Amino acid sequence: MSSIKSNSSYTKHNQNIDNIKVIHHPNTVPIQLSNNTSIPFHEFIAKACPSLFGPKAQFRPTPYLRSGHLQTMYASIYDGSSTRNDITYQRQILEFVNGGIASLDWAVPLTPLEENTPTVVILHGLTGGSHESYIRGLLQIIARPPINYRAVVYNARGCGFTNVNTPQLFNASITDDFREALLHIQKKVGKSTPLIGLGFSLGSNILVKYLGEEKEKTPLIAGISVSNPFDLLNSGILLDQGFFTRNVYSHAMTENLKRIFLRNKDVMLTHGEIKLEEVMAAKTIREYDDACTKKMSNYTTVNNYYRDASCARVIEHVRIPLLCINALDDPISTAYTIPIDEIKVNPYIILIGTKYGGHLGWFEHSFRPSRWVDTPITEFMIAMFQVYYIIDL
Repeated sequence: MSSIKSNSSYTKHNQNIDNIKVIHHPNTVPIQLSNNTSIPFHEFIAKACPSLFGPKAQFRPTPYLRSGHLQTMYASIYDGSSTRNDITYQRQILEFVNGGIASLDWAVPLTPLEENTPTVVILHGLTGGSHESYIRGLLQIIARPPINYRAVVYNARGCGFTNVNTPQLFNASITDDFREALLHIQKKVGKSTPLIGLGFSLGSNILVKYLGEEKEKTPLIAGISVSNPFDLLNSGILLDQGFFTRNVYSHAMTENLKRIFLRNKDVMLTHGEIKLEEVMAAKTIREYDDACTKKMSNYTTVNNYYRDASCARVIEHVRIPLLCINALDDPISTAYTIPIDEIKVNPYIILIGTKYGGHLGWFEHSFRPSRWVDTPITEFMIAMFQVYYIIDL
């Protein structure tokens, strides 16, 4: 963690360098504010996101959740029950060209949305879906007045309680599914509607991998990555090295994977190489991926799957403004695996590293804790959509 340092261009006067670290290329891409005016991306963020820069730029974790483990464990049980009835979806089944299916959950607005309403496309974490509290909590902000954006959650194969019809489940190496889903979304909302992509955890890895592959061709105007593992091989190794991380986090995520497999058992076992007893014997994510994921995706080894799936390989090729937010005490997406050098050579990326936050946590306040990270996400979205409309005029 000690290697994660803020750029020297920021001082204590405009950034709380003890609490929030910022990393970027020294000459970030210009953000066009008008026909005649532009500003470097990092300066644009400094002006547009007061939660990240200036006197309010500080994350103070809930006093009884000050460690990464406590933040992460609280995130796993946090329900955000107030959003359960407020945020509802209209589901659309997406049939892929290759015959597989996934689902798109469109957040139901309180009032009819205008044509070309800014739209946020959200990717969930491993085995997650639109039901997750970190998604519903954010939608309660951005998909409700006064912001009132359109939002759609992409539930990957087998996720969000969408059953599969081919022996292929959620896979971090496959970006073609999201690419196809994004084209479908763009067709539905109209090509003139601005789109921002937002990914959480493994979903952010898929988003950034897609952006690195797609480069300038993506229809997205900006991207946001939250709690990204970046390097799946080394993240997995570190997860398995610790007794607690292996037996708590990896075990819990493996059980979730196995539950999805069992819901789709009859279809998955049509793949001749996948054996039920091997899948059910898995105790860690690596063991599950060895028994199932590598086989359904035709990889010779789990390591090859992890290498191919890691967005760190292509992040330097991203060609739209990308905000990455990671907690430096995250026990799952560890600070060690953040591709600092690759981020520094790409003028399109700003990396924010908070001292605390855990994995998908960032809970603040003692009474009724809520997620601090929703604030910078929202600030960035508002700023990027505003810029789009200024340029479009």
